[in-house]
Amino acid sequence: MAAVVQRVYDVGILLYPGADLLDFTGPHGVLSHVSYNNNPVSPDRVFSIRFIAAHEDITASDPVTVKRHISIADASKELENFDILIVPGGPPPVISALVNSNGQEYQFIKAFINESKNQERILMSICSGAFILASTGVLAGKTVTTHSMALDGLRAACQKATEDFGGGETKVMKARYVDGGLTKSGMRIITSGGISCGFDATLYLASLKTSQSASNFAAMVLEYIAPV
Repeated sequence: MAAVVQRVYDVGILLYPGADLLDFTGPHGVLSHVSYNNNPVSPDRVFSIRFIAAHEDITASDPVTVKRHISIADASKELENFDILIVPGGPPPVISALVNSNGQEYQFIKAFINESKNQERILMSICSGAFILASTGVLAGKTVTTHSMALDGLRAACQKATEDFGGGETKVMKARYVDGGLTKSGMRIITSGGISCGFDATLYLASLKTSQSASNFAAMVLEYIAPV
């Protein structure tokens, strides 16, 4: 009998100067502990994770410098291969500058949204990363969340996006994470609350692509218990 080949999902985590450290290292750490065989010593990993960035070295918050795995230019050439894109948050001035610059990072997110060849994609924001997603119009008609201290700001950003792009009203709520459902192209939108909520959102994502038991095992390895 032929061996069953387990699918490995390609994950891109988009980095930019000033991105919050835990917003991207948290999801990376969670996904790295998700395996098909639930063996932390010799894991059969479910996710292949790469940092995508415009520059070789990215100085995140705190400040910590991180090396990218692939450039935005090269990632754009294999866009259809990415199953999941994670967009971390950062301080408000950093987020505003990223959106207003219409730079490589912003263009890559829009390209991922418009990619139609991979119908099983997930776009997930952590914390204030939801503001970046909102500015593209992709959150129209969805239920979403962000950091609890930024909910009103996100409501305003979503309202502006509706005025600019059209689409239904976006419901912004306080939550650890929200599965906003599928877009018309079949892409799932997940938004998380502030910073540590990214753990919860990523464990949920892992359960969608594997099983609840695999997600629970990863949480056990991390010794993470979600707040009630």
